Amino acid sequence: MAEKPTYSFNGSKKGATKPMVLSYPNGTVYEKDTDYVSFEFKNYKPPFSNEGAPQGGNATADYNRSINELVSAGLARITMYMPEDLGVEYGATWGGKGFTNTGADALRSAGSMLTAGGDLGQVGQNISTAVGNMFQRSEALIADAIATGINSLPGSVGGSVGINDVLGGVGGVILNPNTELLFSGFDLRTFGLNFKMTPKDAREAKAIRDICTTFKRATLPQLATDGANFNPFKNKDDAKDNKDKQKPHNRNYIGIPSLCVVRFMKGSQDHPYLSQFKPCAITNVNISYTPDGQYSTYDDGSPVATTLTLQFTETKLVYSNEISYGGASL
Repeated sequence: MAEKPTYSFNGSKKGATKPMVLSYPNGTVYEKDTDYVSFEFKNYKPPFSNEGAPQGGNATADYNRSINELVSAGLARITMYMPEDLGVEYGATWGGKGFTNTGADALRSAGSMLTAGGDLGQVGQNISTAVGNMFQRSEALIADAIATGINSLPGSVGGSVGINDVLGGVGGVILNPNTELLFSGFDLRTFGLNFKMTPKDAREAKAIRDICTTFKRATLPQLATDGANFNPFKNKDDAKDNKDKQKPHNRNYIGIPSLCVVRFMKGSQDHPYLSQFKPCAITNVNISYTPDGQYSTYDDGSPVATTLTLQFTETKLVYSNEISYGGASL
């Protein structure tokens, strides 16, 4: 059963001596062998702090170091039913790049040297040689000079002319683009979850309210005077001799919002057939108290229905070698 947290009106949290658990639907169903979503909130750890510095060796472990041992943010753990429209996307960015013959020759020269273990100085010299060969292609240089001259005419007399415009208009040819498809990167994964909650009694209505409150608290930053000491440059040893450094009084900073660990579960284990995620930032929380288009409440003022729409962005990229066969995986 969900534990009931107590809040004062100014937002401070009272009386919590152990992690709270909130669930919808309210009850113990999530302790059994069933599918559900779990949300745990962690303090953000700066990826470039000394504690997160790479140690060498495993590149993947070094990259994920700042999320491997996150500390609890002190907010309730939340369990929810599996929402509709559940899925995940993987993608990569590829784009066509055009190279003139000069550029293609320079890259081939550099590639052959690097593959053979040549030094960077020799690679640079070969590239210079390839670029020098450009002067043997006098037609292209003449066309470029013509285009530059036309474009430099005052006003819009010359228009906007490129080298291919000159070559095409005069000789009926253009430069060979030598187009190749090249990989240019990939993006952090994003996903959204949508829940509709209709309380069956007053206790469940309060649990719904607390679930929404928890997501709001996790999404927003803290003002330094209301939370922990956010001075990132304080010396812990000096702080022992200067108690003022321990006080959360620095108004120059705000604390970065909490991260959320979203896990798709089957019983007490990660779901073996659903994709998992690394810790995420909550980028949007949308709460609607009129999901059916009409405002309606019970006698105690609790809404008849509430929808909670969440948007997440993963904090780290996912690489191919992190995907595993035969069970729970990213």
